[in-house]
Amino acid sequence: MRNIGHWALLVPFAAAAFWSTALQADAIGDNNLCYAQFSTGNNEAAIGYCSRAIESGELSDADLIAALINRGVAYKNTGNLQAAIDDYTRALRLAPRDALLYQNRANARRAMGYYDAALADIEKATELEPESAGAWYVRGAIAEDRGNLADARRYYLTALGLDPENSAYKAKILGSAKQEGQ
Repeated sequence: MRNIGHWALLVPFAAAAFWSTALQADAIGDNNLCYAQFSTGNNEAAIGYCSRAIESGELSDADLIAALINRGVAYKNTGNLQAAIDDYTRALRLAPRDALLYQNRANARRAMGYYDAALADIEKATELEPESAGAWYVRGAIAEDRGNLADARRYYLTALGLDPENSAYKAKILGSAKQEGQ
């Protein structure tokens, strides 16, 4: 029998380190593919890639948060609002001071008709990031859905003031002015 010495003991450790690095690379690759699919509107593929990356357990907290946000938006775009809310909630456990997460969850809750929960989330988003035009826009949408047109217009104007070139905000202001005039 041949003595292979201490080098033989290192092979399993080297293989494990390589495999771990390969898994992490696959998870990051899946996360990147998730974003690429999401940004081209292929929500189902984005959900698949994000899910693989998330379930790998190999993502850093920052990458996991990004994957949860992307999958949450893809879920929302496919109408699976509860899954979107679940992803935003999970991400908030990792980043409880992330205004965008509160904003996204508020928007999904608004779409489900959970106005009180949506309002609590959007108030937290605007508290954390008062200069976020998107958060003020969502706050306007919540007010509009509740029939509070004057408040909705005020929030839409705040959003437009923070992002004056945004065509969606401009359109909302024009639309809310027409609704108030009826």
